Amino acid sequence: MNYLIFLVLWLPSCQDSQQDMQEYEPVKVVSDWFDVEYLGGRVYSIAEPKSSQGNVSYLIVGNDMALMFDTGCGENEVKGNYKIKYILDKITTLPVTLIQSHFHFDHNQNIHEFERIAFPDLPLLRERVGQDGQFQFTQEDLFEGDYPSEIIVDEWFPLETGIDLGGQMIQLVHVPGHSDESIAIMIPSAGMILLGDFLYNGALFLFHNDDLLVYQQTVEHLRSLLSDDYRLFGAHGDPEIAFTQLQKLDDFLSCIEEGSCPYTERSVWGRPAHIYTYKDMHLLVFQ
Repeated sequence: MNYLIFLVLWLPSCQDSQQDMQEYEPVKVVSDWFDVEYLGGRVYSIAEPKSSQGNVSYLIVGNDMALMFDTGCGENEVKGNYKIKYILDKITTLPVTLIQSHFHFDHNQNIHEFERIAFPDLPLLRERVGQDGQFQFTQEDLFEGDYPSEIIVDEWFPLETGIDLGGQMIQLVHVPGHSDESIAIMIPSAGMILLGDFLYNGALFLFHNDDLLVYQQTVEHLRSLLSDDYRLFGAHGDPEIAFTQLQKLDDFLSCIEEGSCPYTERSVWGRPAHIYTYKDMHLLVFQ
């Protein structure tokens, strides 16, 4: 079942938050696996260019806590007891809460390193959590593999509402299409949105033909929320996405809907897929 939640854009007005941002001193991190970049606005991209998936995760730092967006693919060597948390420890001593853009295998392989897990407050997820707070991952959730099998949900983050990390306000946006539970994180004070696998620099993946309509609805919703001075960031490849790609994706999906963009059939990872092409964009829909 797909859900689309229409949100009202929250705009910050707190002078103290802006002052805190100006006084923040970015941390430089050198790693043989991760490419850590400070994006401004107390936001770091944590890319894995050597990984098979080209993952990019993000850390958002407030005064009281930090929020990790995804955990990477887990393909690097262990540093002490950690594969990714040790990088965060170089950036901040604040407690870190993890929230995932979605549940696919390449975004959650280091989930066990985080003591506090938040989920977006979506009915489709609430109904799957037991009284003990335990969530069971399915094969469809993960796409590949069987890890993680389960996790305790410590906190539910609301949508449509500003979430205060302490001098740093964020907002969750439900962006179904790639997966039902997919979310993005808006950081209005920094003029950024982190889009997970909904949009990034590379071929995009859908898992049902019905998702094409949902994808288009979500694109239209994002365009209604964002001005063209927003910076867009994805979860694979080169992190920053040109804002024009959002309009191009809208045009691409319209082209498919109108029948003007035919597909070719191929087997991808042993699964039949329809591959659509529009200008420099590619979209794969598994059958």
